[in-house]
Amino acid sequence: MSGEPKFSVVIPTYNRLEFLKQALSSVWAQTFTNYEIIVVDDGSNDGTMQYLQSLEQRVKGVCQPNQGPGAARNRGVREARCDYVAFLDSDDLWFPWTLEIYCEVIEKHQHPSFVAGKPHCFWDERALDEVVPESTQAQAFSDYLASGDQWRWWGASSFVIRSDAFIAVNGFTEERINGEDADLALRLGVTPGFIQITAPATFGYREHAASTMKDLRRTVAGAWANIRSEQKGRYPGGLARAFERRRILTRHTRPVALNCLQEGLHREAWGLYLSSFAWNVWLGRIRYLAGFPALAVATEMRRTLTSKTRRRS
Repeated sequence: MSGEPKFSVVIPTYNRLEFLKQALSSVWAQTFTNYEIIVVDDGSNDGTMQYLQSLEQRVKGVCQPNQGPGAARNRGVREARCDYVAFLDSDDLWFPWTLEIYCEVIEKHQHPSFVAGKPHCFWDERALDEVVPESTQAQAFSDYLASGDQWRWWGASSFVIRSDAFIAVNGFTEERINGEDADLALRLGVTPGFIQITAPATFGYREHAASTMKDLRRTVAGAWANIRSEQKGRYPGGLARAFERRRILTRHTRPVALNCLQEGLHREAWGLYLSSFAWNVWLGRIRYLAGFPALAVATEMRRTLTSKTRRRS
């Protein structure tokens, strides 16, 4: 592959018409214009498809029965025609320089398979005014597994993936779980070329009450799906790359287990802790291994005390 990359922008959406309009406006505001937009309406009933039809040639709108975000993204890629697929969730936003930065990084690093953008998290859109252009900075790795266990992306909106690499690993899982992005990253694990952009911010990650990431049980289901995939040898790299895979995987499962404790889901928390116990021993995560049981006891005592106080009052 040579020359300037072209992008298929894939936006899945479900009953988020007002957010979708803002997401599309942020794409249309790009300084880099060699792209197509594909919006997959995943069974909305809020007028999304009618709105897309009103846009005529500006957007390719595709409608399907509700199947979840993974299936919607995969459908969008099947409609894509460009070198790279850039994912944007309909409740997130791009900055005017986003595709220009992606293009710059891709050309500089000889068309890598996988690029992760940088988020700017926001609740209030006024917070986006503080985001300004910066000189491009990025870290390059031979592949994703070589990138270590730092938090290197923030949801599918940070993903830019070479189309052939995406197709080769069969895209996103279509299970209705949170963590489908972590699963895809691990399945791309040994595909050559992974780049993490560290400056500037490339997308606005909207935090809001209706976000699917607020569904802890769905997040737990995703963590279990990823653990089982590793246990069954579904991720690439074999024994030679097991340390790297598990270092990344436990980086994602540990906070889920701790969050379950805080929310009173003790059974789920202990299940995740025990399922990855041997991996954390191997990785030397002693602080987590020792701290989890102590935190479990403390949270259970606090819940018991709170319950007794409520009964007395």
